[in-house]
Amino acid sequence: MLSPRTAPLVILLLATGSLGRRAQRPLRPPHPISTIQPKAGFDAQQFAGTWLLVAVASSCRFLQEQGHRAEATSLNVAPQGAAMAVSTFRKLDGICWQVRQLFRDTGLPGRFLLQARGARGAVDVVVGETDYRSFAILYLERARQLSVKLYARSLPVSESALSVFEQRVQGANLTEDHILFFPKYGFCEVADQFHVLDEMKL
Repeated sequence: MLSPRTAPLVILLLATGSLGRRAQRPLRPPHPISTIQPKAGFDAQQFAGTWLLVAVASSCRFLQEQGHRAEATSLNVAPQGAAMAVSTFRKLDGICWQVRQLFRDTGLPGRFLLQARGARGAVDVVVGETDYRSFAILYLERARQLSVKLYARSLPVSESALSVFEQRVQGANLTEDHILFFPKYGFCEVADQFHVLDEMKL
């Protein structure tokens, strides 16, 4: 049995030891997208306009399993101050849908935050590479899962843009097996009022 004098000392030593153990727990690794540098001097005005989705690289199991159902997809981008209003057009069961979203300003040009539906939380977006005229490479991360997307102003996309995309995919620790190419025809340009999903105010 501990004496009244030694008991507080033992308790203090035990508490100090437990604090030390807690401090030694490994820290969570940084988010993959945190190491991606946005396009230097990114200019949202030059980035505005229509982009066609060419390919996506991702380890997402759903994307790999349902890739055969991919539909032609396009973006229409309009700057809103330092943020960007983005409308995605694609078909679902043969009907054109429009999804309106806001890429929110993070204070760093070329890096945005998309408040999205679902339990997996927000999406971090980085415009990693673009020449504004022909191609753009975007990184998206949700729930620590990174994907890389290649967009073009028109099709077919140039070999040089494909080469840059493949390099970026490898740099994101993904492989050619993770790349899904999207259809080159059947793009939607508009959707009627009954097929618009507005996520701008999320």
